[in-house]
Amino acid sequence: MGNIQFIILILISLYFHSATTSPLLTGCLDPSVVNAAEAALDQINAARTEGYIFSLNRVYDVLQVAKEEGRHLLQMTIDVLETKCHVISKRKWKSCEIKDIADVPVFGKCDVSLFIKTNSTLHNFSCTIQQVPAAAIVDLCPDCPTTESLNDPIVAETVRLSLEKFNKESTLRNYFILLNITAAKMQWVVGPSYFVEFTIQETDCAKMLTDADWTQCQPKNGTHKGFCTGSHITFDDDDAEVKISKEASWISGTHTNIEEEKKKLSTKVSCSLFQHLLNNEPENSHRTTKTALSGSVLVLPPPPIPVHPRTPAAAPNCPGERRYNLGLKSSSSFSMPEPLNTPGGPVSKLHTCSGIQLALVRL
Repeated sequence: MGNIQFIILILISLYFHSATTSPLLTGCLDPSVVNAAEAALDQINAARTEGYIFSLNRVYDVLQVAKEEGRHLLQMTIDVLETKCHVISKRKWKSCEIKDIADVPVFGKCDVSLFIKTNSTLHNFSCTIQQVPAAAIVDLCPDCPTTESLNDPIVAETVRLSLEKFNKESTLRNYFILLNITAAKMQWVVGPSYFVEFTIQETDCAKMLTDADWTQCQPKNGTHKGFCTGSHITFDDDDAEVKISKEASWISGTHTNIEEEKKKLSTKVSCSLFQHLLNNEPENSHRTTKTALSGSVLVLPPPPIPVHPRTPAAAPNCPGERRYNLGLKSSSSFSMPEPLNTPGGPVSKLHTCSGIQLALVRL
């Protein structure tokens, strides 16, 4: 009887040991690895407060490190692409559209560490992103908008006019002020046309105070933040279409309204508003781990062409398959190269661009 009890105890011990031990991973195509990468990206996007939401392109490399107390530490490198959704929206990355070739695509990688037990819990992350170089786009799309410096005075003026129009036409009771300019580009339409993206926040200034200087208003906690797209078109009076419109207006007797109509058409704005949490409400309240999450996002200049090769993946069956192809002649080369020794601080603000749409090839 004693031997039987001893054997039973051994079997029970083996059962519980196997239940708390993660199975051996088979590389970047392993469903558990892909699921962990998706969960990690959810948490990365939720932790960020600036820039655009990342989407998973592929798992590039993975390493499983055994840990105690039934937890395993998973270290992986994932390739990411920027979407058109700003992180202020808190949207899930799977519901966001990838920036395509006319949006100046942004690609990169994230090195992540996460604990695996019942759920995947992100421990830390370090992301590096770059815009696709203009030379890789111009041959395919010569008429696409070109990026503009966010510090350009015309960009600031376009944002000012767009925000002024939003505050004037909005039905909300309070004024909004500018938080950050996140993107800017220029394209020739009937004259130089400027397109901007920026974030805004509701203030403590009520619109009923008609003499208020809304540029001096202060942000108000627990109210709305917003993500806006704006544009300002400069009409060229020498443009053939403008000349025809003017001649037609003289015939119809509506020439006095030409300048008014141009003002209406010159500036457009569209904003999506999101309820902002109070300062004492953690935005990542879903995190139950006691381990503090640390992470950074570094923005590098566009890479040279051809892109320098990166270190080959070490794990079997790695890297995984790409989910997206940007449609460029050498799109397969736009994988994140090895990080550069960049002077300055460890984190840089995200300043990227978006614009008109072109087809994106999904593999």
